[in-house]
Amino acid sequence: MATLTVAGVDDALRGIAGSPNATDAEFRKELNLALPRLYAMGMWRDLLFEHVITTSGSTFTIPSDAESIISALVDYDSSSVDFSTPQEVRSQFHDYRITGRDDDGDTLRAYGIVDDGYSPTVEEPIAGRTYKLKLQAATGIGTQVLPQAGTVHVRFSDGTEFSNPDTRVDSVDGGKFDLVVTGGASTPITTATTDITSVSEIRVGTTPLSLPVKILFEDSASAATLVAADDLQAANEVTRYRRYRISNDEDKTIAIRCLLKRKFRPFTSLDDIVYLSSLSAIKHALLGNIAEENADLERANYHWGVCRALLDEQLDASRGAAKPVVKFDPSGVGQFSSNMM
Repeated sequence: MATLTVAGVDDALRGIAGSPNATDAEFRKELNLALPRLYAMGMWRDLLFEHVITTSGSTFTIPSDAESIISALVDYDSSSVDFSTPQEVRSQFHDYRITGRDDDGDTLRAYGIVDDGYSPTVEEPIAGRTYKLKLQAATGIGTQVLPQAGTVHVRFSDGTEFSNPDTRVDSVDGGKFDLVVTGGASTPITTATTDITSVSEIRVGTTPLSLPVKILFEDSASAATLVAADDLQAANEVTRYRRYRISNDEDKTIAIRCLLKRKFRPFTSLDDIVYLSSLSAIKHALLGNIAEENADLERANYHWGVCRALLDEQLDASRGAAKPVVKFDPSGVGQFSSNMM
């Protein structure tokens, strides 16, 4: 079945599984409570997607709509004519139990890609350089203007002192982007502070933004930019980007083709895409939530069990002949031995 928008799911299920008299906003809230549990249940067909990331450093961040890396192919020199090799993806505990790190704090190449936890920014400022922060409209088609209401608060440091995230950015050490004052304009808003070396927190205020915005690090000397945060819009949202480490001692441009699991992001509009295409599973998830609210745990467990069974059946049908098998590679992942004898 084709993937639907929130409006499509609303039209199909509101009178069956949701509250019949719910408004559009109330039905979105019901979906926002039910669907994260479906996303977390498994590697469902509709939740996997590919994305290519390039980096010239030893860390990289996956897109904000991705939960984690499932598999990865790495081209360690994207400027040359060679090929990508499969790489193991390892947990945060790998360094502490098995390999450690090299003198620069990087991952040893033999161990592939290592989970580096979460970061408040998409990219890190380069050591030895200073920056100012610039808030602008998210990239789109045509002239982009800023929202006319709301605030974004940033806690940053110049290496010795921290900013005040509740003081407007036109003051020194102020980290509050006030869109009520400047909203509607297309000119980016920049901080008065120009010696920023790190950011520890970025959050949207209590009012949702009518349009998405992003924040950039702008080099105070060269005006070159790095992405601090992208696609900020939901009220009370605190940025948290999934980061990974990879060996890159020579600072070459590495291309990483990732198979990613999609992360649930709360619905804010009827036009948002509901990536799970099984209306039956969504229906039982909504009914499971209602049963839990009524303290009917037996019925709730029944509905959640049906959800898993329906999604398992859909996954099995979509695989066709490509069934999972246990594979043993004596030479390791991405290696080849022509003769084991």
